[in-house]
Amino acid sequence: MKNFTRFSLLAAVIATASTLSVSALAATATGTASATVLAPIAIAAGTALNFGTLAGNASGGTVVVTAAGARSTTGTVVVTGAAFSAGAFTVTGTGASTFAVTYPGSFNVSANAGANTMAVVVNGAATGTLVGGTVSLPVGGTLTVGANQVAGSYTGTYTMTVEYN
Repeated sequence: MKNFTRFSLLAAVIATASTLSVSALAATATGTASATVLAPIAIAAGTALNFGTLAGNASGGTVVVTAAGARSTTGTVVVTGAAFSAGAFTVTGTGASTFAVTYPGSFNVSANAGANTMAVVVNGAATGTLVGGTVSLPVGGTLTVGANQVAGSYTGTYTMTVEYN
């Protein structure tokens, strides 16, 4: 009976010591988690990119309108005093957020039911910041005028993409 009592006493001491040592080495804390959901970013077309009125000739060239609204030519393309303008888009989203802009590759403007085309490359800022949740995004571009470009009223569309950084 003595051995049984010693064994029971020893088992009780080991169990108590085991419990004490685990609780003496352990601690718990409660953390918090959070998330901020941004308003969807959006882009809307405003002012059209307008290269103005021009005359082509035997060698062609380019008409460049900068995002700042300046116009220049290369080659032998002649532009008239007719109105021209940089394009503009409005970007909206969560205030003070930054975003990246993806411009389309080259696209065509066409006239005469698509029978005649000229290539356009659009350009401008690669990034922006939504000041107060809205910003105007000006764009410029380069119009390539072919040699002996056929007369007509050329139009086309392009797609701009913005996304939060």
